[in-house]
Amino acid sequence: MRQGAWFMLGMVGIVGASLSASGCVAIEAGHEGVMVEQPFFFGHGGVDPSPTKTGRVWVAPTTKVIEVDIRPLQYSEHFDIISAENAPVSFDAFLIANVVEGRTPELIGRYGTTWYQNNVKEAFRTFVREEVQRYPLFQLTTDPTTRTKLQDAIAREVQNKLIDKQNMPIRLNRVVVGSILPPKGVVEQTTQTIVQEQRKMTMVEFQKAEEAREKAEKQRGIADRAYRESLGLTAPEFVDLRRIEVQKEIVQHAPTALTVIMGLERVGINMPSSGTDR
Repeated sequence: MRQGAWFMLGMVGIVGASLSASGCVAIEAGHEGVMVEQPFFFGHGGVDPSPTKTGRVWVAPTTKVIEVDIRPLQYSEHFDIISAENAPVSFDAFLIANVVEGRTPELIGRYGTTWYQNNVKEAFRTFVREEVQRYPLFQLTTDPTTRTKLQDAIAREVQNKLIDKQNMPIRLNRVVVGSILPPKGVVEQTTQTIVQEQRKMTMVEFQKAEEAREKAEKQRGIADRAYRESLGLTAPEFVDLRRIEVQKEIVQHAPTALTVIMGLERVGINMPSSGTDR
């Protein structure tokens, strides 16, 4: 009888101590609390399937509260890999996702708090590598639509082969692929090549311009010679005629009266007679 009394007294003491040791836990905004029960004596414990919303909650000392952030979080990965033609490229890829509200106990029970590191990270990196290695270096680094194609393809892989296949309580928001750049040495070599190509194009254009100018000069010379011969003038006479024509244009376009004194060749200009000079 006394043993039973002592046993009951001990149990009452333990219960009293447990109640006095229980506390209040605050769940922050944007989080859910997952109760993990770890009883001392009776029951199996485990994860409570009902999450605790934002606010304060009283918990027993045998219960552990795990706060799970249900806001969208960004997980970044750096890559140094090779493109389709074995050219090295460097870039960052980002997976933005959040835990589905109300399913946080399922996440903790199945994957724990390190769900990304243990269950998503390597699969995500594999999807990124496989997609990037489909493209050549030039397209990866110069075509702005390539990154959009990569992001869409990687997001489909993550959604279909990871989240949907395993029924993970995760919502994928988006996948972002950062700027894809070749190594510094490749960039410098590419820059030098571009400069050389531009210099070559400039020289070609200059040569074309010189050839066009030379051709125009020849054509003008041929036209002047034909004009001189049609007038029946010698070369010195034609030079005097052209000089007179130039000076005439100057006088006509002068803003004020202008007197021009000019010398001519020592030969006279015998202009062909017109029909009125009879």
